[in-house]
Amino acid sequence: MRLTRRRALAAATAGLGLLAGCTGDDAGETDDETEPTGPATTTATTASPETATSPDTTATPTPTESPTSVTESPTPTSEPASDDGSDPLVTMESVAFSPMRLSVESGTTVTWENREALRHNVRAASLDDAAADWSFQSETVGRDGRVTYRFDDPGVYQYDCGVHGSKAMCGVVVVGDASYDDTLPCE
Repeated sequence: MRLTRRRALAAATAGLGLLAGCTGDDAGETDDETEPTGPATTTATTASPETATSPDTTATPTPTESPTSVTESPTPTSEPASDDGSDPLVTMESVAFSPMRLSVESGTTVTWENREALRHNVRAASLDDAAADWSFQSETVGRDGRVTYRFDDPGVYQYDCGVHGSKAMCGVVVVGDASYDDTLPCE
């Protein structure tokens, strides 16, 4: 069978695509996004001697390029966020806070994280009569920027993004026994 140029080119292209897929760049992933699974470890340690096989060495691919490190820019905060990730997280993404409503106990530190290229901030707002009287305005942060605030007193703490306004981006943190059932202007 004679191989034509088109078939050779198609086969080479398919081979390169397969190679690229197998050695894809996982630079967007971090170690804390991937959790080890228990079954793989359990299977390797509980196999009987008759059925035991050598560990699969293809499970962890060997990098073909030297790894590159990602340097993160410093993130402004009003208070340091907890290292163990126990603080409630509100994301700023798609020109919205998510979740828009958050209920926490007194003494809780809330962290807001910007997950998009647009710059945002968090500022205290009085969107209606239920709002607690509080004063806060963070710096404007870019992608991956974080803002934190500790809520010590019970109440209804309304906030918005000073860049985009309360009609576009707003939220409420309900602290302690307080309640809030009204509609926010950004809902």
